[in-house]
Amino acid sequence: MSDYDPEKVFELQSEAYFLPEGEMKLRLLEEAANMAETGRDVDLLFHIKMNVVSAAVMGGHLEKGMPAFAWCLAQYQADPERFSHSEFDILWNFKNILHSVDEFPQLALDQVEALRDQMAALYRASGFNMRPVHYTKLIFAMRAGDFAQAADSFADYQAAGRDPMADCLACEADSDAEYFMLIGENEQALKAGAKPLSGTLKCEEVPNRTLNNMLRPLALLGRYEEADRYQKKGYRLIKSNPVFLGHVGLQIAYLNHSEQETTALKMFETHLPVALDTFQLRSRCFFYYAAKHLLERLAKQDAALKLILPQAFPLYQESGEYEVAALIAWLDDQLQPVAAQFDQRNGNQYHSRELAELLQY
Repeated sequence: MSDYDPEKVFELQSEAYFLPEGEMKLRLLEEAANMAETGRDVDLLFHIKMNVVSAAVMGGHLEKGMPAFAWCLAQYQADPERFSHSEFDILWNFKNILHSVDEFPQLALDQVEALRDQMAALYRASGFNMRPVHYTKLIFAMRAGDFAQAADSFADYQAAGRDPMADCLACEADSDAEYFMLIGENEQALKAGAKPLSGTLKCEEVPNRTLNNMLRPLALLGRYEEADRYQKKGYRLIKSNPVFLGHVGLQIAYLNHSEQETTALKMFETHLPVALDTFQLRSRCFFYYAAKHLLERLAKQDAALKLILPQAFPLYQESGEYEVAALIAWLDDQLQPVAAQFDQRNGNQYHSRELAELLQY
C-alpha cells in the first residue's frame, strides 16, 4: 500500500486520454491499472480497466483487452447496482470484443457462440434488441469464410431496428462494404461504401478501413485513378496503428497488383515488426500472404534484395542482403500452420485457399 500514489494514477490516465490510439496509450493505461491494483480501489480499477479494454481493442491488442473486459464483466455481474453507471459501457465493449474474436483461431466456435449468447442475454435484460448480436455474427462468419451464415446474419441484422446499442452508421456501412467485397460483389461493395468513401459518414475507424477494403473492388473494375487516390489516403490513416495490420496487407496486395512494387516493399519493411509481435493472427495472415505474393513477383526479377528488416526477424542479416526464396519460404512456413488452425476451427479451407487468392489479383 505504501507504493500507491493516486495522483500518479490520475496523471497516467490524463496523459493517456490525449494520446492517439496505439501502443503508448495502452501502455500508460496498463501502468495506471497496475498501480491502482496496489491501492485496492475496486471502483477506480474498474474505470481504468474499462479504458484498457477500449484502448486494447482500438490499438490492435485484443489479447490484452479480453482479460481486462472479463474482469470488468465479472465485477458488474457480481454487483450490478454498484456498477450500474457503467452498464452501457459494458454492453458496448462486449460487442467490440466480439467484433474481433475472429483474429484468434484458438477460440473454438462453441466458445465464440457462448460469448455471443451471453452478450444477447445481457442485451435482452437491459432492453436492447438483437441487431448488434446479428451484426457480430455477420462479421465473424464473413471473416471465417462461412458465407452462407454471413448471408443469413446480414439479412437478420438489417431487418432488426436500430437502438442506442447499434453500431454507428459509418461502421455498419463499412462492414456492409467489406461483406460485399469478400463475396466478390464489387459494384455492390462500392455502393455500400460510398458514404464512408466520400466522407459523408465517418467515425474513429472509418473511412480508415473502408478506403483499404475498397482497393480490390476498384482495381478489378478498372478504376485505378480512384484506387490510387484511396491507397494514398488510406495508408496515411492506418500506418501508425497496429490494429490496421491486415489493412496494410490489403495495401501491399493492391500495390503489387498495380505494379508499384517499391512502395509495397517499403511497407513490408515498415510493418514487419508489428506482424512479428501481433497476437491478431488473421491480420498477420493478411500481411504475410500479401508480402509473399509480392516477393514471388519480385523473385522473377531478382534473386536477392537489399532490405531493412528488424533484428528480431529470424532471418535477420546485418548486411541487409536477403535471398528472396528464403524470405518466401519463411513466410510460407509461418502461414501454413496458422491457416490450418483457422481452417480446423472454421470447418473449411478459407484461410489456406480463398484468403490467399483474395490477396493476389
